[in-house]
Amino acid sequence: MDKGSLRACALTAATLALCLLAACVPSDSGGAAAAAGSPAREGAPGTPAAPGAPAAPPLLPEMVRAEAGAFVMGSEDGAADERPAHRVRIARDLLVAVRKVTAEEYDRFCDETGRARPKSRLGFDGPRLPAIGVDWYDAVAYCDWLSRLHGLAPCYSGEGLKTACDFGASGYRLPTEAEWEWAARGGRLSKGFRWAGSDDPLAVAWFGENSQGAMREVGLLGPNELGLYDMSGNLYEWCWDFYGRDYYAASPEIDPEGPPPGRPATPRGPEHSRRAGSWREGRESVRVAFRSLDNAGYPGDNGFRLFRTAPSE
Repeated sequence: MDKGSLRACALTAATLALCLLAACVPSDSGGAAAAAGSPAREGAPGTPAAPGAPAAPPLLPEMVRAEAGAFVMGSEDGAADERPAHRVRIARDLLVAVRKVTAEEYDRFCDETGRARPKSRLGFDGPRLPAIGVDWYDAVAYCDWLSRLHGLAPCYSGEGLKTACDFGASGYRLPTEAEWEWAARGGRLSKGFRWAGSDDPLAVAWFGENSQGAMREVGLLGPNELGLYDMSGNLYEWCWDFYGRDYYAASPEIDPEGPPPGRPATPRGPEHSRRAGSWREGRESVRVAFRSLDNAGYPGDNGFRLFRTAPSE
């Protein structure tokens, strides 16, 4: 065989090898990601579900641990219901969601349980915005739903005025006012800021001076000492407690859970405490000590944040 024939045979063999190699390598980006050591994540945000595939499980909330400790709750230079400032001890470690429950998360709950989604508001429907228009009863229902889906013991039983909370259960729940303020102040890492994470509210809170009249996506401003976002401003957060204007004067020191129901419930339900303030408020109304209330059955400018009683380490 002459040199030309040998060269032709070699080129033919090389071409055949390259074709076989190409047939073994996937042509999509997933193969490239796998080759780079970063496999495509199943159920990642923005990944369309395969036809007939079951709904993705709810996103697990990112949570941080707030260790037990003591602090002075309230403010002597605040509103009347913030007085007297008094010592409170949180006796149990807590797990606290880094961000408020979002519209995307809450809509999934509504879709999977048949609950009506909150009434749409122009400019308030982004998936990363806080879930707004959630009444207290729906927030409690969300907590128990998410607990069951993730194999945790639900905290709530009963309904209406007879709703009870098992604070020792492992599931998700609303915080007491005292737990909320302990977390907002930064727990054991607190530096004594007036707002959650700073003495400058513009650094950590969406409120009347910087919100331009609208809620913002969660987590855009600075966090507090525990790494929690939007504990001041953006949207009110429900607490467990019935609201009591004069409760601080009679509050127990250890793990206060709020007063019994006070004035007769209205058609919208009894009054429950809420915290954080909102994008509409002035700077004094987004302080960590500021207290507010709303009727349990009224959606309003209300959202919520998930807490859990932390398991023993």
